[in-house]
Amino acid sequence: MTLLVRDEADVVAATVEHHLAAGVDFIVATDNGSRDGTVEILESYQAAGVLELHHEPSQDYEQGRWVTRMARRAAHLGADWVINADADEFFWPAGETTPGRDALPAAFAAAGPAGLVRSRRDNLVPDPAVDPTAAWVDRLVIRDTASLSARGTRIGPKVCHRADPDVDVAQGNHTATGPLIGAESPLTPLEILHVPDRGYEHYARKIANGGSAYAANTRLGADVGWHWREDYERLLDGELAAVYAARERDGAAVAEGLAAGVLFRDTRLADRLADLVPTAVDPAALKAVLTARPS
Repeated sequence: MTLLVRDEADVVAATVEHHLAAGVDFIVATDNGSRDGTVEILESYQAAGVLELHHEPSQDYEQGRWVTRMARRAAHLGADWVINADADEFFWPAGETTPGRDALPAAFAAAGPAGLVRSRRDNLVPDPAVDPTAAWVDRLVIRDTASLSARGTRIGPKVCHRADPDVDVAQGNHTATGPLIGAESPLTPLEILHVPDRGYEHYARKIANGGSAYAANTRLGADVGWHWREDYERLLDGELAAVYAARERDGAAVAEGLAAGVLFRDTRLADRLADLVPTAVDPAALKAVLTARPS
C-alpha cells in the first residue's frame, strides 16, 4: 500500500492497522510536512519493519507525481498488487463484516486476470444521536450510499493496480496506467469506507493545507481539486464554518435517509478497530485513535 499523508494523527494508525490486518504486506508512506505528530506515528511503524517512510517538503500538492513515485517503489520492493490510499480511506472486501488476514489478497484474486480494480467510496457520516464530543470512530457510524460532492455529483472511485515499475498514477488516485497493468476488472471485489470529515477543526486544517497547496501549483488545471479550492475560498472569506455546519445532517434528515434506504447504520469500522487493539503492531497508537476527541 502507498500512503500520502499530512496532519492525519487522529486516523493514520487506524489506517495502517486495518490494512496490515487485512493482508497488506508492506506500506510505502510519504509525509508532506505534518506538524501534528503524524511523522512520529509513522516512524513507529517504520521501526516495526512494516512501513518505509519518505518525506516530501514541497507545498504544491503534486499528489499524482508523489504517489507514482511510491507505487513504482512498491513494484521494486516486489509487490504484486498496489493499493494507493489516503489516510481517510479503508479498503474493504465487499460484503464482509470482519476481514481476515487474507481478505485483500482474496479480493484481488477474485478480480481474475485483470490488472486494475476500481472501488467505490461510501462516506461514513456522523450519527447526530451520538455525543458530538465522542471520538470520530464512535460518531461516524452512518454509511451514505449516495455520497454526493458539493456539486451534487457522486465522489469518485479509487483504483488499485498490479505492480508496475513504470506505472503512472493520476492526481487523486482515480486512474493508473502502465505497460504491465492490463485491463480493468469488470468485478468490484472491494469497497471503501471513507471518513473525510472527522470534525470541523480537522477539516478546516485540511482545507487550509490543501487549498493553499493547490493555489501554489501552477501546473494543474483549476478544476483539479476543485472541492478543496472552493472550500479554501470559503475559509478565506470566513464562511467555511457555516457551510460545514449546513452540510451536517440532523436527526430528521438521518431518519429520512434511513427510511429511504440511502443511509445505513454501519458500525463495521468502529467494531473492527476496537477488535484489532490486542493484536495491533502499535496498540498505543491505535488506542489513541479510538479515544481521540474532536479538535
